[in-house]
Amino acid sequence: MYFQNLEFYETDNFQYLLIHKNACTSVLKTIEHLKPKYSEQRNFNKVCWTVIRDPYERFMAGLSYDIERQKMKIEDVSLDNLFSTYHEKTSREKGNVSHTAYQSIYLINSCINWYVDLPDLKNFLNMHFNKSFYLNRGPDIKQYFKKEEVLKYLKMEYEIYNKIKLSSFIWEWQKGNIFNT
Repeated sequence: MYFQNLEFYETDNFQYLLIHKNACTSVLKTIEHLKPKYSEQRNFNKVCWTVIRDPYERFMAGLSYDIERQKMKIEDVSLDNLFSTYHEKTSREKGNVSHTAYQSIYLINSCINWYVDLPDLKNFLNMHFNKSFYLNRGPDIKQYFKKEEVLKYLKMEYEIYNKIKLSSFIWEWQKGNIFNT
């Protein structure tokens, strides 16, 4: 059993920790020219960065993605069963993971040096790679679940997210380029 779904992408200058539904397709598209190598291990000799996202927005995007991917009807989905963290390896390799799993699960013991909040990603990518393939897709399903109901499940996620945003490890444009590309 996999407690974490760790997917690192390593280049000569950095490692990127992929967190599903945190613009990972956009990041991978932007850095593809660097030919990043996939790894399940953290390389402590490299600067490691990842993208974080507002927990409610991430949850709704993940739910929308999973419903569309598995061809489910939204009426058949129960909130109580959406916050799993188990990622069985063969399912993960096929892309069948719970995209609603907490983003904090990815962060445990990952030793991230820099966090980029999703609203700052375009600036980060442009500053570091002189391009950004920021994509935003997927239907909006927010009208199907009351926000207050979803937020009950996300209290700890917001605690972690807000602590990261207040930390010295959050990237802001004033901090400039954090690694040489």
